[in-house]
Amino acid sequence: MQDLHIHMHPGRKDPPETFKEKTLAAGVTGGAVFSIVPESYRVESGVDQRWQARAEQILEFCSRAPGFRPVFFIDPTVSDAIEQVHAIAEMGIAGFKVICNHFYPVDGLKTYQAIAETGLPLIFHSGVLYNKQPSSDYNRPMSYEFLMDVKGLRFSLAHVSWPWSAELVALFGKLNYLDQKAPEGRSRMYFDITPGTPPIFRRDALRWMYMCGFNMKHRVLWGTDCRSNFDPEYAKFWASLDKKIMAEIAADPNIYRVPGQDLYDYSDIWELATEKNFDDFFGKK
Repeated sequence: MQDLHIHMHPGRKDPPETFKEKTLAAGVTGGAVFSIVPESYRVESGVDQRWQARAEQILEFCSRAPGFRPVFFIDPTVSDAIEQVHAIAEMGIAGFKVICNHFYPVDGLKTYQAIAETGLPLIFHSGVLYNKQPSSDYNRPMSYEFLMDVKGLRFSLAHVSWPWSAELVALFGKLNYLDQKAPEGRSRMYFDITPGTPPIFRRDALRWMYMCGFNMKHRVLWGTDCRSNFDPEYAKFWASLDKKIMAEIAADPNIYRVPGQDLYDYSDIWELATEKNFDDFFGKK
């Protein structure tokens, strides 16, 4: 399995070798690790949060944890954001991470365009944001509709956008339609199904995604939201639950199929979400 969604937190991280041992204990062989957050997102006392230091740290960490891609957490609204994008892409980063906690998504448009030009993917938070200020309004799925016109951008919305999971599916329907009509001039949207959904809501959220009729099985990426002091038991819990739900979906994927709609084969959705879709998202063919 690969895990798209792992955070590095200051003071709460294992050495890369210990981190790798813990991920393997959960059956996770690779994925992505996000750098420490920028200062504009949250001040970390006693931590060097300059972008250069954060980039070097995540690159060094992942170089000692084979299979894990370094992802840079960027504030797209700072004055030198585009400069950061170009410099960090040259350093060998695998992708970018954004959480809109004090700005609306569209406020970072020029930065997203710069990221698209690098060919690297962009991972957004989406859904309720548990922080200390009113910020969830910045993270509703339809607030990202404008990304349809960012040519060449590969982006994901995380946490199944809970509690707005149905809205997330509707957004995908529109962007997927446009991508099919003009694939060279549009962005490409992925689902990061990292928990945000409490377990009791998980089955409904995944069923909405897979059984809505849009056939997004090649756009789903699995993750845990673990930290770099990885918790194998937590990861195994979500893997077991999600695999069970996906098996139920695969057993009868066409129960809601309308006349004239294609028949879908979802027998491979677990393998796609946890392995094969990662190479497509990260641009590795």
